[in-house]
Amino acid sequence: MDNKAASLNTDIDSVLNNYDFDFSKVEVEILGNGHINNTYKLMTPDAEFVLQQINHDVFPKTVELSSNAQKINLHLLQQKNNGNYPLSVPQQLLTKTGETCIKIGANYWRLMEFISNSYTLEEVESPEQAALVATAFAQFSCALSDFYANDIAVIIEDFHDISFRMRQLSEAVANDNYGRLAACKDVVDFCFDQQVFIEHVINISKNLPLHVTHNDTKINNLLFTTGDKPCAVIDLDTCMPGLLMHDFGDMVRTCCSNLAEDDTSSEKMVLKLDIFEALITNYQNTFADKITALEKESLIVGAKLLPFIIGTRFLTDHLNGDNYFHVSRKDHNLDRAKSQIQLYKLVSEAEPELVKLAK
Repeated sequence: MDNKAASLNTDIDSVLNNYDFDFSKVEVEILGNGHINNTYKLMTPDAEFVLQQINHDVFPKTVELSSNAQKINLHLLQQKNNGNYPLSVPQQLLTKTGETCIKIGANYWRLMEFISNSYTLEEVESPEQAALVATAFAQFSCALSDFYANDIAVIIEDFHDISFRMRQLSEAVANDNYGRLAACKDVVDFCFDQQVFIEHVINISKNLPLHVTHNDTKINNLLFTTGDKPCAVIDLDTCMPGLLMHDFGDMVRTCCSNLAEDDTSSEKMVLKLDIFEALITNYQNTFADKITALEKESLIVGAKLLPFIIGTRFLTDHLNGDNYFHVSRKDHNLDRAKSQIQLYKLVSEAEPELVKLAK
């Protein structure tokens, strides 16, 4: 065993000593393929758990993050017990002193329930699957519709604030610290040319009600069980006060392109209209009368906003020397930016048809 593995095992042992369970006979294996937190599955003769080391560089508000998850889980559990939420609610387990997370050395850890016989999927492959995804995330938000959104902490300031993200891009362009601007000026200029859309986002956002939003509505943040049926919403790290159009837009961003996020052949991108129709139909139907007319209208705005805003973030990171998003090749973030901007263009071009599908 190398020093790093030995240190990890020592840390895990120290963490588990803070919980009131018998971990004398425990097996540990890596769980999932997340790029931010380190997650492990723990197996004892009596039960299974999820242990997570929270990345405090990405999430400096670590205690608030786990506190948010606790508040949300308790509310969802109450809704489930009242018959208003059909999905499972895997709980965070409290330490012996009643804390939602524990700090060992410089790192924060939390322990959660593991749902037996559950698994994740990495991509939406059919309209039927898209319908299940939209329904599950809508059920999650709908069950939280009577939860006062400002009772939870903002984990990442200005996360989907388009004005803030454009200021970040402006600063990166002005500084051009890595001399990369000349090679991507056409993409930069296109982003700044979208001022009419940016103003529309700012104006509509002022009139939309706040909800508790998930903010990372990819299919792999659902747990599935036998027959590929969703059984739980997971990864509540970015749950914050937000707008429904953000969650819906992220579903469109991650489900409706035929290409991977970092594909270099963005000219071959196709918008999957059948997937979009399944998403918006089932998202709206699940909310029923708990979504306003303006919120319904905003879903199309969100479908454009999320590819655009993520595209600007990739572009900013490229200009700033690839400090935030992990890269594995030259111009990786620029490729991602071009892909997301292309998706924004396709959604914008298809908007008249998308509006009809949303009726």
